[in-house]
Amino acid sequence: MAEQAVKRHSIHIDNRELLTATGVKRVDFFSDELITAQTDLGQLNIKGEALHIENLSADTGDMLVRGKVGAVSYTESAPALSFFGRLFK
Repeated sequence: MAEQAVKRHSIHIDNRELLTATGVKRVDFFSDELITAQTDLGQLNIKGEALHIENLSADTGDMLVRGKVGAVSYTESAPALSFFGRLFK
């Protein structure tokens, strides 16, 4: 079985109001205060106020977020759970 190449990932923040991320595989959760997205390098957590995803491209993995960014952190990715795995976690 061949390994998949790791997508290039980067983050750029302008004035804590505009966040651009590349290499995003999917968004797992979003609200006005938290966005959780999966990258090949781990789970990306964006915390802030009045956050909203302005653009998300499934083809390129580019994501544009507007709002007041308070913190950005990563969590190591765990294997994806099935629907019932998430339900009974």
